[in-house]
Amino acid sequence: MPFQGFDLPEDLKMLSDTIAEFVRGEIVPAESAVSGDERAIPAEQLAVLQKKARDAGFWCLEAPKEFGGGGLSTFEGTVLTEQMAKHRYSFPSPGGGVFGIEPPVVLYKGSPHQIEKYVVPTIENSWSAFTAISEPTGGSDPARAIRTTATRDGDTYRINGRKLWTTGADSARYGIVYARTDRAAGRKGISALIVDGGTPGMNVTGVPVLRDHWTTEVRFDDVVVPAENLVGEEGQGFGLAQQWLVRGRLRYAAQAVGVAEEAVRIATEWAKSRETFGALLATRQAVQFAIADARVRINAARHLTWEAAWEADQGRDARTKASIAKLYGTETGFAVVDAMMQILGGMGMTKDLPLEHWFRGLRVARVVEGPSEIHRFLIARDILGGAALGRTS
Repeated sequence: MPFQGFDLPEDLKMLSDTIAEFVRGEIVPAESAVSGDERAIPAEQLAVLQKKARDAGFWCLEAPKEFGGGGLSTFEGTVLTEQMAKHRYSFPSPGGGVFGIEPPVVLYKGSPHQIEKYVVPTIENSWSAFTAISEPTGGSDPARAIRTTATRDGDTYRINGRKLWTTGADSARYGIVYARTDRAAGRKGISALIVDGGTPGMNVTGVPVLRDHWTTEVRFDDVVVPAENLVGEEGQGFGLAQQWLVRGRLRYAAQAVGVAEEAVRIATEWAKSRETFGALLATRQAVQFAIADARVRINAARHLTWEAAWEADQGRDARTKASIAKLYGTETGFAVVDAMMQILGGMGMTKDLPLEHWFRGLRVARVVEGPSEIHRFLIARDILGGAALGRTS
């Protein structure tokens, strides 16, 4: 479905409005009924919400239709992500798993056996999965930083190494591990392999971070996996991962826009009812300007995100535009939530409202999927060309 001007197609607008109603009417009340100290929607309530989402036709909307998903385009998924994010536990995943869980998207390029064993059951049964790329030696430059190795041994691979900042490895059914199958081939020596959770030799340790969802460290000590678990061919891992960068970055941008807009709504309601020194907060110029600035930034971030998503659906190289959207979107989301917390005063810091959760999630979002500085470099390189790398010709 193409993005034509500034008007959404009517069917997409209707679907977006329906998703927004579901979030407000089902997810938000369910979250309000649990303690603010919870790190996510409790499993029992999540299962109830998932059934409602499935029955409503909202299940895994971005997954390909042939695997049981909704088959939506990048643009459509981006628009809906914004609405799915407008609730407390929207980090790291908009909807908190209520709308289903997709497999690591590189598996859509997997073999028929891999699709049958992992992709279809993940979509159908909400299996959780992890993606392990970053290592202690670095994360933003995996082509050079990856030291984990996968050595062919007959009909198996033996994996040795250490991964860091891997989300969900402590509870995942399986994951994708990026490892070197050729130490001398640079990025062309990196391959992607499926590793089942609990495989002997795989040790997972939780790493507490700012947001509620901890990340993990994963150690691989002679972990043996079948050769059929190789995704694609040897040396294709880095290329496969690159194919899905745009989508991941746009997801974070849209998530930030949705959260920021909801934060403004909450702060606006507060400003229109809260009195200080005999007058409503809404009459204070400082409050008015903060809300006005937030609206300007949100509108700009949304347009940048939609433009990049539309470009991706046209089959164009949207990587730079996705970097622009991710950079501006996450920094806007963080700045807006911070400003709205200031308007709310002490209430903004409490767990009675979702802003403190969003604040922490957005701070992490400015680092994951490439920190802001990396995206600034990528944007500058696109403008300056080789000069950004010190080349004179």
